[in-house]
Amino acid sequence: MARSGPLRSCRVYLAAVLVPVWLGAEEQTIRGLVVEGETGAPVAGAEVLVRSTPLGALTDEEGRFEVARPAGGLPTLVVVAQGFRTVEAAIDPEMEEEPLRISLERLFFEVPGLTVTANRGSQPGDAPASVAVISGDDLKRREATNLNEALPFAQGVTFNAGQMDIRGSSGLSRGVGSRVLMLLDGHRTLSGVGSSIDFAVLPVLDVERIEIVKGPHSTLWGTNAMGGVVNVITRPPRREARTVVRGYYGLFETPTRQAFSAGRLAMQGLQLQHSRRIGTVHTAVFAARESSDGFRQNGGVDGWRLRGKAVFGDSATPLKMFASWKRDDMEEFFTWLSEDRRLEIDPGNLGDWRRESDLILGLTATPLVTPGLKVELRPQIQHFRNRNYFGDSGDPDHNDDFHRSTRYGTDLQLSLFTVGRHTVTLGGEAAYTGVASNFLEPSPEVTDLALFGQDEIELAEGLRGSVGVRLDRHKASSAESDLTLNPKVGIVYRPSPRLSLRSSLSRGYRAPSVSEQFTSTVVFGFRVVPNPELRGESAWAGEVGATASPADRIWLDAGLFWSEYSGLIEVTNAPNQLFTFQFRNLVEARIRGVDMGLRAEVLPDRLDFQTNYLFLDSTDLGTGRRLAYRSRHVVTTTLSGWDDAIALDMRYRSRPEAVLVYPLDERGAITVVDLRLNLEVMGLDLQTRVDNLLQAEYVDVQERNPGASRSLRTTLTSRF
Repeated sequence: MARSGPLRSCRVYLAAVLVPVWLGAEEQTIRGLVVEGETGAPVAGAEVLVRSTPLGALTDEEGRFEVARPAGGLPTLVVVAQGFRTVEAAIDPEMEEEPLRISLERLFFEVPGLTVTANRGSQPGDAPASVAVISGDDLKRREATNLNEALPFAQGVTFNAGQMDIRGSSGLSRGVGSRVLMLLDGHRTLSGVGSSIDFAVLPVLDVERIEIVKGPHSTLWGTNAMGGVVNVITRPPRREARTVVRGYYGLFETPTRQAFSAGRLAMQGLQLQHSRRIGTVHTAVFAARESSDGFRQNGGVDGWRLRGKAVFGDSATPLKMFASWKRDDMEEFFTWLSEDRRLEIDPGNLGDWRRESDLILGLTATPLVTPGLKVELRPQIQHFRNRNYFGDSGDPDHNDDFHRSTRYGTDLQLSLFTVGRHTVTLGGEAAYTGVASNFLEPSPEVTDLALFGQDEIELAEGLRGSVGVRLDRHKASSAESDLTLNPKVGIVYRPSPRLSLRSSLSRGYRAPSVSEQFTSTVVFGFRVVPNPELRGESAWAGEVGATASPADRIWLDAGLFWSEYSGLIEVTNAPNQLFTFQFRNLVEARIRGVDMGLRAEVLPDRLDFQTNYLFLDSTDLGTGRRLAYRSRHVVTTTLSGWDDAIALDMRYRSRPEAVLVYPLDERGAITVVDLRLNLEVMGLDLQTRVDNLLQAEYVDVQERNPGASRSLRTTLTSRF
C-alpha cells in the first residue's frame, strides 16, 4: 500500500486553473503543478494528458509540468499517477494567469490506472478487456529479484512449473511456444526458436509497472497473444542522479528424509543500477551477478545481466533506446529418481547443463506529435543462443545440441485523433528471423508480416466502443504459410466514477514455433521428428466483466470468460512410426471460467487484504476430458500489516485432473504460505522472506517434479 498517513478527506479538488500562457509567437502551453491533496507535497512522475489528443507530459521532481495546448476549444487535462485517483480538469478561460495547481487523492491500495497495452495507446479510460497491473512499488514490497516471483499474485495468472499461464490458456510445454506474449516497453521479448518467455532478460529495479491484458489480443499485438499480453513498462527519466544497490543471500532447507547433500544449498545476488542525466540525455545502466544451487540436485543456475537505457529529446517527441543482455548457465532436472528420492535425479543425467545467452536491442522513436497525429516507430534486434552440455541424452549425436537465432523486426504505428468521437490506430509490422541449429531439419528462415487497425469511439457520455482487425502472414521456409484475420469488438460503460462495465469478443492466434515445426532429436531415448505441415493455433473468446469501488477502502473486479480453441499444438505419436513423436494440431478445446479480485483495507493503516480467485472449466472437445495441467480452482491471498512491514502470502491450486505423461501418479492440491518482513534501518531497506513457510511437500503441476522446499532470503537495498 502507498500512503503517507490516514486520510481525513476523500475529496479530489482542483485548487486553481489557468488560461495557457504564450511561450512564443506560435506556441501555446499549459503550465502547472501536481501535488498530494492532504500534504501538499509535489507528485513526481505523474502523467498529464490532454484528452482526445496525443499531447502529454510528465511532472518533474517538484511536481511541475508543461504541456502543449491544442488550438481551438477548451482542453481537458487528465492527470494519472501511481497510487492516486485519476483527476480530470477542464481549463477555465476566465481565471487569471497563474500556474495550474492540481491536487490528487491517494488511494488506499494499488489498482489499475492508465494502461497503454490494451488499446496500444496512452489515452485515459477503461479498456474493454480485463487488465491487471503490478506496480514497481509492489515489486519492491514483495522483494522480487525476478518478475516471476510477483506475477503469480496478479489476477488471472497461474504458473505451471515456471511457465506463465493466463486464464488456463496454457498448459505445460517445457518452454516451447508461449501462448502469452511478453513485451518490454512494447517490444517483443520471446525467444527466437522456442518462442518462450525468459524472465531473466527483463529488468527488475527499473520497472514502473507491469500490465497484464487477459484474453486473446492478437488484433493489436499479433502472434502468441492467445491467452494475453504482458507489457513490462520501465520508469520514465529522472532529472537527478540516482543509484540503487541491492544484495541478497538465502538458504534452502531440505526436508530431512529427502536430503541429498551435506553442504548448504544457497542463493545469492548483487544488483546495481545507476541513472543520471548527461546533457540532454537521460541514461540508466544496470548490472547484476546472481547464482543459486537450487533446492534440487542438479538444479543450479549461474547468471550475469546487463542493461542500458537512454532517452533523447523532450517528453513530446522522445527517442528511447535500450540494450538488454543476459547469460545463464543452468543445470537440468527433468524428473526425480524415485518416489522416495524426489530431490535427486538419475545418476546418468547428473552434470547435465545448458548455456543460454540473449541480447535484445530496441528503439522507440516518436518523430511526429501534433494535436491530431502521433507517429511511433519501434525497430528491434533479438539474438538468442543456446547450447546443451548433456552427458547422455539417448543419442550421442545430440548431447551438445545448439541453436542460435537472430530476429530483425519493426513496427510502425499511426494514431489519429479527431475533434469528434474517434481515435484511430493504424499500423504494420515486419520481421525476419534467421536460425542455425544442429537439431532442426532444416534450419529455417521465418518471415512475419502484419497490418492492423482499430477505431475507438465515444458513443455517448460514459460509453465507449472499439472495433479492430489485424491481418497476419507467417511463413517459415520449407513449410506452408499461415494467413490469419483476427478481429475484435468491445464496449465499456461507466455509469458512475465507481463502476465500470465491459464486454468484448476477440480472436487470438499463435504461429507454430520453430522448435515445434522443425525439431529432429532424441529425448530420453524417444525420437522427435519435424512436422512442416504444422499450422498455427487460434481461439475465439468472449468476456463480460465489471470493476467497482463501492467504498473508498474496497475495490473489486470480476470477469466471466469463454474461449473456444482450435488446432492446439500438442506432442503425440508420429503417424505410422513406433516410439516416434512430433508436434501436431490435435486439440479442439473449450475453457470457461470466472476471474475475480478483491482489495480491501480492513483496519486503516494496520491491515490490508487482497485476494484473487480463478475458476476454470476446461474441456478437450475431442475426448470430453479435462485439459492437462489446468487446476479447477486457483486462489492467491495476501494479508499485509503496517504498510507491508509484515505480510503473509498464500497460494492454493486444486489437484490438476489431467496430465500428459504419468496419469497414474498420485497428485494432490497445492497450498503454499510465504512470510515477508520489511524494515527500514539507517536509511537502508532490510527485507526478509520465507517461502513455503510451513514446509509443504508437494508434487508440482508437472509430474515427478517436486515443489520448492522452504527457503529463507534476506535482501538489503540502498538508494542514494
